[in-house]
Amino acid sequence: MRRALVVLVLAALAAPGTAQAHLRTSRVAIDYLASVSPLKPPASDAVDVRVFRADRAIRLKRRDDHRVVVLGYFGEPFLRLGADGVWVNDTSLTASGAGLATTRSSGHVPHWRLRSRGPSVTWHDARLRSVTGGPWAIPLVVDGRRTRIGGEITRVRAPSGWPWIAIGALFAAAIGLLLARGSIEPIRSAAVWLGWASAIATLVSAIGFAAASTASEGVWVESGNEIVLALVGLFFLLRGSRDAKALTGGLLGLLALAVGLTKLPVLTHGIVLSALPGQLARLAVAIGISAGAAAAILGAVVFFYLLEHYEEPEALRRYL
Repeated sequence: MRRALVVLVLAALAAPGTAQAHLRTSRVAIDYLASVSPLKPPASDAVDVRVFRADRAIRLKRRDDHRVVVLGYFGEPFLRLGADGVWVNDTSLTASGAGLATTRSSGHVPHWRLRSRGPSVTWHDARLRSVTGGPWAIPLVVDGRRTRIGGEITRVRAPSGWPWIAIGALFAAAIGLLLARGSIEPIRSAAVWLGWASAIATLVSAIGFAAASTASEGVWVESGNEIVLALVGLFFLLRGSRDAKALTGGLLGLLALAVGLTKLPVLTHGIVLSALPGQLARLAVAIGISAGAAAAILGAVVFFYLLEHYEEPEALRRYL
């Protein structure tokens, strides 16, 4: 039992750093939502358009046997979609700026290079990413006819922060009352129950972000780590001794607190990039932070209580 607890401690301490490293390049919340307006002929017959929520990347997919040319920032052709695949104009400054041109060719005559044999292409276009509210548009030439695709970018306001502050205040008040009583038995029990709350909040949050359509490989890895650690902790909450359960509750709280802090932007931004409804994802994060901090504090109290009342290390190891 003691060795297993040591493993859990080391894993909990290692997990937050790994998760944070991944989340620095993965977004959990954004402020702006890009929509696509209904297409009109000839674009409606020739292409499907999608704008990804996380980074406003745009994907254009050709239908049937149409020929589609995307025009760049200066009106030059920079992408061509046809029956023979997707082609990039290496002389286009737009293609170079979007990272689609592997080699920069000079001149005004298009120099087409095959990018893929598939019917679709995805890229980042400044005509979407630089807009902080209002319409966006990208011109096309479909089967020789000039048209365009476009839509609207709107800012989504973040919800009020008072509910999350209230949740934290309730947990803080409850912990203050427990500590003021000075009895170790209620503290033990509360550490266990808060450990359960922390583990459930961690699982809900991890599953929601991992299942999102915007989730990257890094998000899957970090969510998998969080799920495994939470499940291991729940095992010890079920099978451990009385004090081992209390200590495990504190470790699960530490895990939930660290995970919740890496996802703190969901409380301050309007759009949550989770498969769960936004408010449910925010609630899981808020509970993870509040219950996690409370469980970590009570777990620490139990730990120091055991150190004080079991001075012989060997006796303490046998007791745990």
